[in-house]
Amino acid sequence: MYFSAAPLSLSFASAYFFASAQALYLNNDLSFGHNGKISPNLRAVPNWHLMGKPDPPDILSNKLVLTPPVPGNQRGAVWAEKNLQHSAWNVDVDFRATGPERGGGNFNIWYTRNGREEVGTSSIYTVGRFDGLALVVDQYAASGGFIRGFLNDGTAEYKSHHSVDSLAFGHCTYSYRNLGRPSRIAIRHSPDNFRVEVDNKLCFESSKIKLPLGNYFGITAASAEIADSFEVFKFVTTTDSHTPDVVGHSQQEYIPEVHGQPPAHEETQQNQDQHSKPPQNQEGQKDTGTIPAYSDADNTPASKYQSSAEQFADLHNRLQLMMKHISTMNRDIQEYQNLQNERHNAIMTRLHSIEASVKIQEGTPSIMRDIQSDVRQTKADLHNALDQHVAGLKTAVRDSHHSVLGTLARTGTGLGKFVLVVVGSQCVVVAAYILYKRRKAGGPKKYL
Repeated sequence: MYFSAAPLSLSFASAYFFASAQALYLNNDLSFGHNGKISPNLRAVPNWHLMGKPDPPDILSNKLVLTPPVPGNQRGAVWAEKNLQHSAWNVDVDFRATGPERGGGNFNIWYTRNGREEVGTSSIYTVGRFDGLALVVDQYAASGGFIRGFLNDGTAEYKSHHSVDSLAFGHCTYSYRNLGRPSRIAIRHSPDNFRVEVDNKLCFESSKIKLPLGNYFGITAASAEIADSFEVFKFVTTTDSHTPDVVGHSQQEYIPEVHGQPPAHEETQQNQDQHSKPPQNQEGQKDTGTIPAYSDADNTPASKYQSSAEQFADLHNRLQLMMKHISTMNRDIQEYQNLQNERHNAIMTRLHSIEASVKIQEGTPSIMRDIQSDVRQTKADLHNALDQHVAGLKTAVRDSHHSVLGTLARTGTGLGKFVLVVVGSQCVVVAAYILYKRRKAGGPKKYL
């Protein structure tokens, strides 16, 4: 069988392109809050274990309250019940810290081997020995806020160390208290880089850090006597593939990368892959050479394949790998299209309701003009009625006045007579008073 160079190269290039193309997959077992809900029943978080001193964290509809506002000196923690089996992963944590002006506390994100047993509810200052990564958010050195990273291979005991702050390998300043909104810390880990971002801005990164597989994620928080309340809204873990890199718990340890030399855990994995290959038929090896297995994805030089059977098997395996990735991409695209269709339908429904509201609002000016016309007409009618009423009152008063005057004239009682009566009565009263005084003065006087 003969394969032309151009189609064969094109097939290899296509297979390599689809094999190297990676998407992010949500790990539901290591995530919570990504769908807007922390717990389906407000009693437990699926696949996570809550613990605290003296009480475990409070579970609300959209957040976990690790430390309450009161009282102080509280500790809370949440730990994943399953470990991570991917070498390339991303973690996004949304949290919020609120408290009085002199409040204090710390917030810790962990990726350790036996976190629930070794760390528990401890902070970076009270933990003993741990194996893994710790990311600490606190008011280090009386600052407005610091984010620092710590590593340990299980040999250093932090709680008895004379200067824990000096063990940080990276840091950045970030004022996290009383922002009125959640803050987001993003941790990006890949085989060639480790990166920490806060609110979509770089905090620190390093290309010399390789974290092992099989560790557990966790969050702990501790409050001071004047307490800061730490709340977690979301913990989302995404990986580059659905399938884990290894099966079972890994025994690898943190080993810094040495330039030009692959890490030890990669060599171990290569050895495991070699031992896991199925044995080949000895007679087939003698006649046609080693036929690559389907699990092989190495970029083997073309000169290795001497026979047509080897070339066909290699092409077959690579095409199967390419089709597997294409199927995965098609499935993800279909899910994304379904999601977009649902969003489109929701948006169209809202647009229809908005259009109906707009149509209703379009008749508002004519309604306002009718109301203004009615108000003007009512005002005019009211003024006319008031004018008629006042005119009627004036006419009634005038008629009453004339009738009173006519009645007085008819009775013959004039103003002069009235004055005469008044003056006469006053004179009678004065005369009576004078007569009384004279009698009293002319009467006999009595002496005791």
